Amino acid sequence: MHTVLVVIHAVSGTAGLLLALPVLFAPKRRGRHTLLGRVYAGAAVGLSLSAFGLFAYDPARLWGLALLGGLTLGWLVGGLWFARRRPTGLGGRGWRIWHLNLMGSTVIAFVTGFAVQMTDGNLIAWLAPTVVGSALIARRTAREIARTPRRVVADAA
Repeated sequence: MHTVLVVIHAVSGTAGLLLALPVLFAPKRRGRHTLLGRVYAGAAVGLSLSAFGLFAYDPARLWGLALLGGLTLGWLVGGLWFARRRPTGLGGRGWRIWHLNLMGSTVIAFVTGFAVQMTDGNLIAWLAPTVVGSALIARRTAREIARTPRRVVADAA
C-alpha cells in the first residue's frame, strides 16, 4: 500500500506542477480554464489524500507533508467554493480575488513540496516558494482589484 501511495503522490504532484501555469494563464472563462482547473483540482485532491496516507506510515518524519496536504486541501476547497458560488456580498467580482488567492496558495504548496523533496528538506525550500508566490499573488490581486469597477455611493445631501 505504501508504494501505491507514493505513486499516487508522485503522479498527482507531477500533474499539478505541469498544469499550474496553463491553468493560471488560460483566459478566465468557461472552457480551457475550467477544464484544466478540474484536472488540476483532481491532482490536488490526489496529492493531499496520498500525503495523509503517507503520513500514517511515519508521522514523526512526515508531519510537514501532512500539514502541507491539509493546507492544500483547505485552500482548494475554498477556492472551488468561491468559483462555484460567486458570492455577491463581496462587491461584484470580489469572489475572483478570493479564488485567485486560494488557488494561488495551492500552487505555492505544490512548488514547496517539490522544492522540499528535491533539497531533502532544506529550510530555504520551505520558505522561498511562499515568499515568491505570495508576492506574485499580491501583484495579481492588485491588478484584479484595479479591474473591478468601483461602486459609486450617491451623496444623500
